[in-house]
Amino acid sequence: MYSSAYLWGSRIVGLVFVIPVVLSCLWALEIPQRLGFLMFPEQVACLILGSAVAAIFLSNWLKKTKYWRLLDGLLATLAFGLGIHIFMRFQVLSEGAFFHPTESLAVGVLIVLTSLEALRRVSGWSLIFILLALVGYALFSDLVPGKLEGRPIPLFEILRFLGTDSTATLGSPLQVAAFVVVLFILFGQLLLSTGGAQGITDAAQKLSGSRNGATARMAVIASGLMGSISGSAVSNVTTTGVITIPAMKKAGFKPESAGAIEAVASTGGQIMPPVMGAAAFLMAEFLRVPYKDILLAALIPACLYFLSVYIQISLLSAKHQYESGHQKITRTWRQLAPVLTSVFSTIVFLMFGLFALNMPPGKAVVFSCMVLASLGICGLGVKNRLTLTDLIGALANTGRAAGQILVVCAVAGMIIGLLSTSGLSFALSFVLLQLGENSLLLLLLLTALVSIILGMGLPTTGVYLLLATLAAPPLVELGIGMLEAHFFVLYFGLLSMISPPIALAAFAAASIAHADQIRTAIESVRFGWIAYILPFIFVYRPAVLMEGTLGEILFTTFSLIVVIIMITAAIIGYGYSRVTAVQRIICVIIGARNSRSG
Repeated sequence: MYSSAYLWGSRIVGLVFVIPVVLSCLWALEIPQRLGFLMFPEQVACLILGSAVAAIFLSNWLKKTKYWRLLDGLLATLAFGLGIHIFMRFQVLSEGAFFHPTESLAVGVLIVLTSLEALRRVSGWSLIFILLALVGYALFSDLVPGKLEGRPIPLFEILRFLGTDSTATLGSPLQVAAFVVVLFILFGQLLLSTGGAQGITDAAQKLSGSRNGATARMAVIASGLMGSISGSAVSNVTTTGVITIPAMKKAGFKPESAGAIEAVASTGGQIMPPVMGAAAFLMAEFLRVPYKDILLAALIPACLYFLSVYIQISLLSAKHQYESGHQKITRTWRQLAPVLTSVFSTIVFLMFGLFALNMPPGKAVVFSCMVLASLGICGLGVKNRLTLTDLIGALANTGRAAGQILVVCAVAGMIIGLLSTSGLSFALSFVLLQLGENSLLLLLLLTALVSIILGMGLPTTGVYLLLATLAAPPLVELGIGMLEAHFFVLYFGLLSMISPPIALAAFAAASIAHADQIRTAIESVRFGWIAYILPFIFVYRPAVLMEGTLGEILFTTFSLIVVIIMITAAIIGYGYSRVTAVQRIICVIIGARNSRSG
């Protein structure tokens, strides 16, 4: 039996998890404005951030020792109180921080310390080191030689800027995460609670059938369909990989190949609309275009990515005669139909709100959540009927899952603000522009390498924000379209998930497969080869991003399908019959020619 103190403690922790989600819903539905309250989005965003940071400190709070519970409780109270203070004083501090130097400095110090400690707990040190390096540059930029020399900024001024300026911690990245991404995570949690996610997995397993390598095909299908749920490569690996990887090994796949297939398929969830690891919403904010335009542009490349992986699995399974690897699903299509209908009807409702009614993404997804929750409460077409406890649990799980993205976006906002105010972003863009004047291809290759390196150890959200600020502007200045430039850096940023030496998704899959991490990462590069080629196609053939006439889009798409088939056959050495060395060379040449002409 639990003590009353333990039960009360668990309720308080659960309430802290729920607060940021409720605030996001209220803002998306414009409830404060309808009640006559005039609020800035930064005010609500800082309140959401404060509660999210408090939730991170209280994670596993009841399982810790008395000393750590006291420390984390104090940090959580400080973070939440700081959010309330900024909420109440934002207008005064943002407009007149100079007239309140002590208060603005205290706010800056506390928001930086609490945010960085929360980030350290959920994402490690990578982003923290980048921020500290930028602070060091801002302090001593006058000592940097060459074109990167700048004007130094006093430390107290930096801290005041980070704590109170609308272009720093409380800027667009945090607002997009707080008002849009959190709500899509809630949508995914409701799908999990109603059994919709399990229905998608069962449908993927039935679609894959009992043919050779069926489990590997299921991993690709399920990760593509569930990309709208988590948008996190590592999360996808840990949820679907525990089922698919052992089954693939049972079918005959090598441990490294099984882990690589799951890692590549799960990484694809970050480029599959509509969530795309939160990058879609951030990209729409950067480019000042409707979210639906980003979604449409991402659709063909994502389908080509999964098609490439699927074809590789099919050819590899046929070549080595792998078994299916899983037990036959006992649920029939008739039994799955109600669940799939409820899932896809809510997704259609979401798309209708975005495209037909031109709703803001946050409002559209809140209404979709309301529809899905209503179906769950009434037990209509869902596997699991929802109770009030289930709904509160979904809200709490959303708050727990959203904490990392919110903190990452807050710290990324600090980095973006420092890049701008220190002048480093302009200086770096100038250096890259000089390089690109001599060779655009060289600049693209350098940008690709830098994107992969910067992305190592970082979640997709953080790396995209960095690259959109640093690497995309020089590409645009050289005449590359903004959409193409941002998709270029997005793809190479997320490729760090499967690229050695730090490939988080591949390493997570390797641990499940009991395989060597580096070998699994190398196999992941082989299975995900198309992702290293697509960004260059974005630049030279933008029709793949829906940029151009219908004829250009169709011709480019079909040409790339031919490229994928030919090059995949060359890589595997099999095309439903053995492919000789000469034939493999011919396949690569034909594929390359089609790629250029496409």
